[in-house]
Amino acid sequence: MVFTTLAVKLPKVFSEQKEVKDEFKGIVLDNLLSHGWYRQGSTVFTTHFISPFGDDKNYRVFWLRYRVNTLKLTNKSSAIISSNKDFSVICKPFAYSEEIDLLHARYARSLKFYVSESLADKLQDVDNRIFDTHIIEVRDGDKLIGCGIFDLGINAIEGIVNFFDPEYKKFSPGKFLIIQKYLYCLNNNINLYYPGYYSVDHPVFDYKLFLDKNATEVYVPEVGLWINYPQFEKLLKS
Repeated sequence: MVFTTLAVKLPKVFSEQKEVKDEFKGIVLDNLLSHGWYRQGSTVFTTHFISPFGDDKNYRVFWLRYRVNTLKLTNKSSAIISSNKDFSVICKPFAYSEEIDLLHARYARSLKFYVSESLADKLQDVDNRIFDTHIIEVRDGDKLIGCGIFDLGINAIEGIVNFFDPEYKKFSPGKFLIIQKYLYCLNNNINLYYPGYYSVDHPVFDYKLFLDKNATEVYVPEVGLWINYPQFEKLLKS
């Protein structure tokens, strides 16, 4: 694999964090995202390896982004939209509430790996002072069943977290929220959607590729370039 030799330029475990600033908004956020930096709590960080699964292994990760204007929804995505047609969807500036936090806690307890049950602990900046944070709420009548949180720049968004009521898992709410973030970008002339990192070594991140691999780009820090995913796959096989 080509990255076996390229990776010698990186420490075995590499992670870096910036000092908390007054704001990571607008063009500042756009520029950070374009260089592989991402939100972590009330600041931003970058990393090339993670070890979150309790197996004492370090997994190589790569940052992803979707080029919104070239993305084409698949039949599977259209089917997910159709299956959720009876639910209401609203996007608005994020405002912390107990209702949202309780849903996040319920979702966190359903996972096979650890994440903090407290959404406030995860976000830290819950009053939008540092980031321009928005939320997509999905409701079944009055019942909140799903939330997708993202930060807004000028020409980009970064998807922070999606969570949902486990009882609605059959509706693919996680993927539905990813689609809704894409549609928000499409409807607001935002060309780049950053969903976070991806690892070729662990399938837990594979869902980030379902939208459209041909419109997905991968950041390769060894060369400081974004390449399209089909090209990335060829590099992996070389």
